[in-house]
Amino acid sequence: MLIDCWFGSGRRWLLTRLLLLVSGFCFTADTVAEDLDRLDAFDAKVLPFLQTHCVRCHRPKNPKGEFAISRLSGALASGSDVDDWELVLERLSSGEMPPEGEPQPMKAATEAVVEWIETVMRHHVSARDQSALAPHSRRLTNFEYQNTIRDLIGFELNLIDRLSKDPVKPYQFNNTAALMRLGPEQVNRYLECARLVMASAIVDPQKPIVHRTYREFKPHGIDKGLGLDEVGVWGNRRHSPATGIGLKEFCSTGEYRIRMKAAAILPPGIEELPLRLVMGFGINVNSATEQIEPVGTVRLRNSPDSPQVFEFRGRIENHPAKPGRVVKGKQLPASMTITPQNLYDDGTLNDGRRDLAMPRAMIEWIEMEVPVVDVWPPEHHTQILFDSPLRESDPRGYVRAVLKRFMARAYRRPASQAEVERFLAIYDLVSADFGSMEAAMRETLAMVLVSPQFMYHTVATVGESSQDYELASKLSYFLWGSMPDRELFELAGDGKLRKRAVVEQQVRRMLADQRSKDFVDNFATQWLSLRKLKTVPVNRDLFPRFLYYVSAGERRGTEVPYRPTIRDHMHAETVGFVGELIRRNASVLDLIDSDFAFLNQPLAVHYGVAGVQGDVLRPVTLGSTHRLGGLLTQGSILIGNGTGTAPHPIYRAVWLREAILGDAVPAPPADVPALTESVGESAETALTIVELLQQHRQQESCHDCHARLDPWGIPFEQYNAIGRFQPLVPKPGTRVSGFSRQSHHDLAGYNAYLASIHTVAVDAKTRLPGGFPVDGLRELKDYLLHNRKDEIAENVIRRLLGYAIGRELTWRDRLAVAKLIESGKQRDYKFQDLIILICNSKTFRGE
Repeated sequence: MLIDCWFGSGRRWLLTRLLLLVSGFCFTADTVAEDLDRLDAFDAKVLPFLQTHCVRCHRPKNPKGEFAISRLSGALASGSDVDDWELVLERLSSGEMPPEGEPQPMKAATEAVVEWIETVMRHHVSARDQSALAPHSRRLTNFEYQNTIRDLIGFELNLIDRLSKDPVKPYQFNNTAALMRLGPEQVNRYLECARLVMASAIVDPQKPIVHRTYREFKPHGIDKGLGLDEVGVWGNRRHSPATGIGLKEFCSTGEYRIRMKAAAILPPGIEELPLRLVMGFGINVNSATEQIEPVGTVRLRNSPDSPQVFEFRGRIENHPAKPGRVVKGKQLPASMTITPQNLYDDGTLNDGRRDLAMPRAMIEWIEMEVPVVDVWPPEHHTQILFDSPLRESDPRGYVRAVLKRFMARAYRRPASQAEVERFLAIYDLVSADFGSMEAAMRETLAMVLVSPQFMYHTVATVGESSQDYELASKLSYFLWGSMPDRELFELAGDGKLRKRAVVEQQVRRMLADQRSKDFVDNFATQWLSLRKLKTVPVNRDLFPRFLYYVSAGERRGTEVPYRPTIRDHMHAETVGFVGELIRRNASVLDLIDSDFAFLNQPLAVHYGVAGVQGDVLRPVTLGSTHRLGGLLTQGSILIGNGTGTAPHPIYRAVWLREAILGDAVPAPPADVPALTESVGESAETALTIVELLQQHRQQESCHDCHARLDPWGIPFEQYNAIGRFQPLVPKPGTRVSGFSRQSHHDLAGYNAYLASIHTVAVDAKTRLPGGFPVDGLRELKDYLLHNRKDEIAENVIRRLLGYAIGRELTWRDRLAVAKLIESGKQRDYKFQDLIILICNSKTFRGE
């Protein structure tokens, strides 16, 4: 038979190899016997299985799924086709192959093939070439660079927008060697940033001029609505705090301090008002492109009878100054504006203005000073140019000492004498041109910040101490996205960090640190492909309450700028939810379903959860009627994988397969028609999305992929395009009208209209690969938790491990992952425990 020919070459190759082995070429007689046993098992169990269940669809000519069985051979142990065999293993283990409708093998036969593939792959991995796993140089990502600079100099500078954008790939991490390369244009940007950093970190000896601004507000005009000292959601008057406090004089670098005396006017039943300050361009103009940066937010609970003073601090460098106008050929000075914003949002902002029925902030005065000179030079300066008698007695020795200390922190390991001397020579070169030690050190240390030892991840060279520092960096960049702190440095220097108990203690300490929120945000955003959320254009006519829109003027109907949106809250909801699971050391299976959601008031109103006030996100216990819990029902997932007008079962199925089950779903071929195009006019008369997908699958080019995808997406149909549970839909052929004030009068009228036409139950029934029936997302969650929990846990482990080591995993990592799965299962797949297992694994430690 043809299949015998396909595998004959592989068999001859393996026999030839075995003869070489027997001749003493390598290995032992026991190894030869093992290879012969594997070959016999292939002939007896695997080859007949492939002939019976695979050849008809996966023949060499036009194979389904573009996968031909002829690519396989019995010579798997050579590693020549391991990737193909791994794909076969995944498909058989998941029950997707053979597909429903084809003759199904006995369970024992499938298990025998799976066991053969796993056994041979384990054998090959155990004998792999270790050089294939050698670490590759990779630069810091922009996220890591920003955090490292912050922890190195002691304060935050916004630098990411000054750098070339890092690549973004759905469901993949960008911290790999393949993506984190460094080109000449990037070096120029890094040098510009380095000089900016050192200009802020090292100050001149003399105290600078302090610029002060003070503005007081009086409660005039209360009879006309909001007073001139009030900040409302709407109805703010000219010359009130809401129009901004202009700054005419300010410096270009330094810490600022803003103080504000304020209170809240809270209607009955409302507990607090979030008041945010932003600074940059003035935003009370007819434009959505003004540049601002947040100063900070306070939650006002105190009444006007007891106003309180609130203080904010930050760096003036982080706020954009608006260039001055040119008048008669002369450039006027740049300006900045501090603007208070009332961020109260109860989900009804589009329902019509109710100026006095909403909470308002009352501000008596605002003052600002910049730079803050309470202590001069500031601490961030003296951490670099520290006090030492060497500065007077041996200036060059002092520079050497400064370099040694700074470079040890910048390099995340002790700098060698040769490295220090190299930069001492640079200092000697530039000192004559810069006029002062401070200026020369700024330039010299800027050169340190563009050196490969800073820009690239720390890799051990020779010696055990070097390995300790490398491990310290691996831990900190995994769990903080930044450089090691003092405690990690000290443990590395004492040679204690590689002890497993110490690693466990450090991981738990680091996860309890606020900096771990950066890790959770960066990890979850890339893993779950959350950036799609903000790219989907939500249909304003169908969902008039989803976003907050400008109600009048030239920009009527556009989104209100300069304030957090429900999309921002949804992104934060998902990141916060994952972070809460890690904080609780909960099982990764809670990603599928949980007894709490992570909500604030706008989100709670959106999802229909009562009793939540304020803009701070926190865990909220769920009831049985809430239809929430886990990732699958979160708006960031449902909106990001929809069209903005309707749910999209294929997008949601791809997300589930990629992000949760860990499958690689290939992109559709370029010549494959879109969902509606493939069924033509029938799309207008299809009774349900199920029928539409059935007709789409009748297209030969669409059938194979959709047979594997459609069943996973149909249960999501119970959640609409903006992520709300929606069990009813209009009758077939019904044309849904968008919101119209003329027809519906107000949003309550529009909701009544929608309720009148949504009368047909959503068809969310499907049969998953393997023939398992489910009806809706609740049953899909149950299926995943009972039938696919080990695969879900494996996917999370692989994601965490790949992110931690900064490279994509391959079949060579299969044994390491298997060990982590086995150990993780014994610990109920708890999040923190899995992270500790990864940090103590040989793969992570590089042993």
